Amino acid sequence: MSPVNTLRAAAVAALVATAAVLVMGFTLRAAEPGLRIQPSVPAVPAEVFVRATNAAPELALRFFAADSLFILSYLMVFVGLAAVVAQHSPGFARLGLAAGTAAAALDAIENAFFINYASLASAGVPLSDPALPLIFNLGNLKWMAAFAALYAFGLPWPREGALDWVLSGLMLLFPLFGVIGVAQPDLIEARGFFFLVGMPLFAWTLWRRSGQKPAASMGFAKTS
Repeated sequence: MSPVNTLRAAAVAALVATAAVLVMGFTLRAAEPGLRIQPSVPAVPAEVFVRATNAAPELALRFFAADSLFILSYLMVFVGLAAVVAQHSPGFARLGLAAGTAAAALDAIENAFFINYASLASAGVPLSDPALPLIFNLGNLKWMAAFAALYAFGLPWPREGALDWVLSGLMLLFPLFGVIGVAQPDLIEARGFFFLVGMPLFAWTLWRRSGQKPAASMGFAKTS
């Protein structure tokens, strides 16, 4: 795939990620009050998650179907961000893409637990003993990898206009805001708002850049 096509494909993936986030939000709004199909945002007692999974497995499966599409899409977006950053800092580009790939892998493994639990509950095998410590560890590692990815992309991001400054600021605020959430768990749920705002901006910026400058090759070789 040519550099131009890489950026345009990543821009399309950012739009798909935005749509997936919206579907996830509408799915959660359809849930009955008190139902929590994801136990770690923020953390809830095990019995609350168990009750929600057994009471609304179809809702959980719809949510995690959209979340799975979101994971696949943001990984494609990270490829586009890496292609832009590679023109200026190949090392940061490699680091960001590696961290982003790790985040997507951890996210997919975390989701696998929820999907399996909901699938079993939907088939008449109720959830009784979820592996919440492991799920919470996967979630924390996922977020840390995502923070590292956007930190690596945000630091050397080329700031050639107001939108680039805004985008770079968002990428750098995300890890800062994220680690503050470690000390203030009530803020964890707000991490998702970054993606709702950031993904459309990624889409616009990547598509615009695809018509302005040749991006570095996917080998992240530095250009002159």
